[in-house]
Amino acid sequence: MRKLFLGATALTATAALSGCSFLGIGGHDDYRSYDRTSSYYGAQPVQAAPKPCNSQQCLARWNFEGGIGPAFIVGGDVVSGDGTNDGSGGVVRNISWDTAYDEGIRGELGGSYALNPNTKVTAMGFYEKAESAGVLDWGTINDDALSGSLSDYESYGAELGLRKYFAPSRAPIVKTVRPYVEGRLGASYVEDINIENATLAGDAFNAGTVPFYDNSWVGSAAGLVGIETPLTRYSTIALETGVRYQGALDSNNSVLAAGTPIAGVNNGDGRVTVPLMLRGRYRF
Repeated sequence: MRKLFLGATALTATAALSGCSFLGIGGHDDYRSYDRTSSYYGAQPVQAAPKPCNSQQCLARWNFEGGIGPAFIVGGDVVSGDGTNDGSGGVVRNISWDTAYDEGIRGELGGSYALNPNTKVTAMGFYEKAESAGVLDWGTINDDALSGSLSDYESYGAELGLRKYFAPSRAPIVKTVRPYVEGRLGASYVEDINIENATLAGDAFNAGTVPFYDNSWVGSAAGLVGIETPLTRYSTIALETGVRYQGALDSNNSVLAAGTPIAGVNNGDGRVTVPLMLRGRYRF
């Protein structure tokens, strides 16, 4: 997974080194179309008949892409206090994903295929991690205080998407930007999550570690918006955000079995995040 981060970072770093084009001081070729016959970032003033491309297939179909950025947690409860057994002596509060975890970071590598100059099919592999926010007050069991932290969140998988570009427009500094929207569906593998440093009435609870969620395959869906600008003749850079949902995890009831005081606390919700990605793209 570290290789994925390094690859994404290398792609965006390469794009950043093309600073002249980004600052709008590159040549006009940086803002031309996929080819010489169809416009990508707005048509250039026509002064002479364009030259046909030699292959007669001017559209650059294949693209290599990568991105990296934070994933802000905005919704869902990882601890479901409402799901505990009534009358069991356990009184546990709901704990949201964004309370239990610090903001995560997400890296992506993949590619896209142009169906036409305005539409691309995308395929992205990703890795995402969020570190634990530390020990939290969970509530009580028979009036004894229960506390603990959750182990780090780690997820990886793949998403398929469809991206639609809109007409380009002029902008300061970068000269030209092109907005787009994208919808994605995918699958995420989430590593198991445990309660760590668990204490009850000040003493270690179950030796301090309680299995909470199993390794889980969950579905994901995302709606994304972004703006893209050329860097060089064959590369672009984009700033992208949106909303992503990942499904609820599989409960591990090896310790929190039915009939125990806090059974049901690991029936939490799915996870909702808002990504903010710096994305680079190179077209072949």
